[in-house]
Amino acid sequence: MIEPPWLEAPFASVKAAALAGRLPQGLLVHEAPGAGGMRLVKRIAQLILCHASRELAPCGSCPGCVRVDSGEHPDLLRIAPKEESKLQQITVDDIREACEQLVMTSYEGRGSVAVIHPADAMNVNAANSLLKTLEEPRPNLHILLVTNRPSALPATILSRCQRLRLPIPDRAVVLQWLGQQRPSPDWPAALDALGGSALDALDSDPAALRQLRDGTWQSLRDALKGRLDVVRTADAWSRDEFLLRLHCIERWVTRRILEGPETGGGLSELGAATHLQGPDLDLNIGAALGLLDEVREIRRQAATTLNKALMVEQLLWRIGTSGSAV
Repeated sequence: MIEPPWLEAPFASVKAAALAGRLPQGLLVHEAPGAGGMRLVKRIAQLILCHASRELAPCGSCPGCVRVDSGEHPDLLRIAPKEESKLQQITVDDIREACEQLVMTSYEGRGSVAVIHPADAMNVNAANSLLKTLEEPRPNLHILLVTNRPSALPATILSRCQRLRLPIPDRAVVLQWLGQQRPSPDWPAALDALGGSALDALDSDPAALRQLRDGTWQSLRDALKGRLDVVRTADAWSRDEFLLRLHCIERWVTRRILEGPETGGGLSELGAATHLQGPDLDLNIGAALGLLDEVREIRRQAATTLNKALMVEQLLWRIGTSGSAV
């Protein structure tokens, strides 16, 4: 696979630090959703654990690089919420167990790497338990935290990590890269359904995602016109590709704020009117901005025990009242 071009500059900065002997032992990768933070972290782990010289690392073909790629390297530890965790949290027991392994010397002698993803899943006790290891890491131990919500981490954790920003890649660059991997006319729609995540798109069926996006967007237009069976739709969406539906809703609302309805309008109207108007709808701008916040909050809670059908039902009702059919 051709490496995503938007990861080259962040990785180059990390490699330059490694060559200068300044690779931080605590590194926080602040990724935009879907930007590929875990892909970047894998390359950093290969850089550290590669058998080639630091100048040539990561070579991608040595036993160290191959084991990192397969997730089977003995000096690579991954910390994430356990599948059985109802709240999808990283607990204090998870961190304590990991720290017991991290105090041991590395198996191959090149160092050890611990990857915590998503780092914001650590509860307060877990973060406090990690703090001592971050404050006094043993030599050649590197702790890589990946999150798109660094504000959810305690200030004590943030202050002991060097931050590496991974912004949203340019959409045109992402589409060009996807086309190089696997040509398809449906990549733009697939990105809409996946929240812009190019790496997830690569493993998907773009034609199927286009159908899901188009169907979701049509339902949202029907909601604005008062033609949607909200209760039935919310129940169906809660059981069928729930997260993808949320991404589609977010993209639909965002497009109307930035670009206006399909026929034109958009950002230039924000200072002149309270609505984005078009032949099909009259969308309140303030309500649209509120909808974005609500969609993101639902997505954040998606792994909890929330009543998905009820949350989507309330969201669809608000969409129906945020504008009026003409």
